[in-house]
Amino acid sequence: SFNEYKVDIGSNLTEIKNEYNFLITKNSDFKQNLLDISNELYSLRTNFSSLIHKGTVQSMLDCLESLIQKTQEYKDLYEFYLNSSNTPLILVSKEIDFDINFELETLDKILNKAGDKTSEEYYRSINESLKNYACTVNLKLLTEQINNLKYSSQNLQSILDKYQDGNVEYKNEILNNINSNLNDASLNEEYNISLSNINNTKDLAIKYLSSDNNLYNVLKENLLLEVSSSYSDSQIGNYLKFENFNRYNHQENLAKFDYLYQTNSSDSDYSSMFSFNSISGSSVNTFDYMYFTLEIASFLIIAFTVVIGAGMIAKEYSDGTIKLLAIRPFNRNKIVFAKVLATMFLSFIFVMIVAVVSLITGCILYGGISFPTMLVIFNGAVTFTLPNWVVFLIYLLCLLIKIWIFALLSIAISVLFKSYVLAVCLSAGIYILNIVVTFISKGATWLKYNLFANIDLFKYFGGSFTQTYTEGQNLNNLFVSPVFADTNIWITLIVISVVALILNLIIFNVFKHRDIN
Repeated sequence: SFNEYKVDIGSNLTEIKNEYNFLITKNSDFKQNLLDISNELYSLRTNFSSLIHKGTVQSMLDCLESLIQKTQEYKDLYEFYLNSSNTPLILVSKEIDFDINFELETLDKILNKAGDKTSEEYYRSINESLKNYACTVNLKLLTEQINNLKYSSQNLQSILDKYQDGNVEYKNEILNNINSNLNDASLNEEYNISLSNINNTKDLAIKYLSSDNNLYNVLKENLLLEVSSSYSDSQIGNYLKFENFNRYNHQENLAKFDYLYQTNSSDSDYSSMFSFNSISGSSVNTFDYMYFTLEIASFLIIAFTVVIGAGMIAKEYSDGTIKLLAIRPFNRNKIVFAKVLATMFLSFIFVMIVAVVSLITGCILYGGISFPTMLVIFNGAVTFTLPNWVVFLIYLLCLLIKIWIFALLSIAISVLFKSYVLAVCLSAGIYILNIVVTFISKGATWLKYNLFANIDLFKYFGGSFTQTYTEGQNLNNLFVSPVFADTNIWITLIVISVVALILNLIIFNVFKHRDIN
């Protein structure tokens, strides 16, 4: 199995290195190559039309065969450029692709029409069909609408040079150790059935395959980022093979695989990031259970926080107790600050109760608690390792920030509206709107700067949250918060900070100057 995998991954590596070399050495104006053929097709079609009036049957047959050959040449080159193994070499929209294929199929049917090839009437009917359908003209016009990739051959060469050696010495050392184990096993019957020998050989094989696989992924992600660098995510998403392109996702993958490659490690050496739709290790552990429980419970915690926050000020007006507060020897800023702190503290208590209960339950269900090392990719660029309990604390902090933003939002509404019922209804409505926006906005780049798209900070710590909407997985899509195109943690922090500042200004200024009568 090891040898088979080694050959397969080696083939993938050779293929992607060949693609790098092809892009570096060949003409990058792939569109022009297609245009040249389409122009030749157009010229042949014009020549064929003139032969109908003054040519021989043989000359018409020769021209027809040239048209068939040139059409096939266009088709082969177009498919090669569009279906290149690692990335398309031309940018074509779905509409243009459909139209090009339609024109090629029509042209094929016309040129390969059945009939007597010794009869002039046969060629006249073909010429009439070419005239009516204007395939060669349409194909030429469509080809002009194809876009070229934009990339730097120098950048590609530098990437290839950086990873050219492929850890040869490291892999040769592994192969020597594997062969040594196999030789020892064949010479020593007792050693042959040793579990330690089997496990050691398996681990060596995984390390070897991981090194090549990591290198392949590093080259693939670098190539995709380079050829798409001149376009925004929304622009390149209009083209075939790039429909779900997310630059952050590819940057994160590159950071991950480059780290694994440079440290001679594999995915299996680390736990993956906590995720609602998968487990972090080979089996469910207590922290996975805690994460899952808190994600579910966060809906209820936020709902309670929103209702409590909405009533913090509005209920005082509705119940008439606001005057009792006003006559106390505290200024209004101190009163409203206490309200804000109380709401935040209550939500903190809710989160801690759920965390402790889920910790105890998880330990009972999954046989205690373990502390494997997690691979963290911060902001799609910086890769490092942390114990899983530290990552879980980061998750708790991100969850609290999310809840506290909703707390500020509900208190701001409470300050603006004296009616408790109206404040609760508006706050609850905004919370439901958040759920709807999270559910439907996967990949909707025009929503990337709204608060609800930026309220989850934990997605910037690993690869579990960069997924786009997945058809048929509604529950998963409700909890998976995507990283929107052309955004990062700094943009998200700015959005959250601006919103928090505005809400605080509303809370303190409106309450300070509002008439309590």
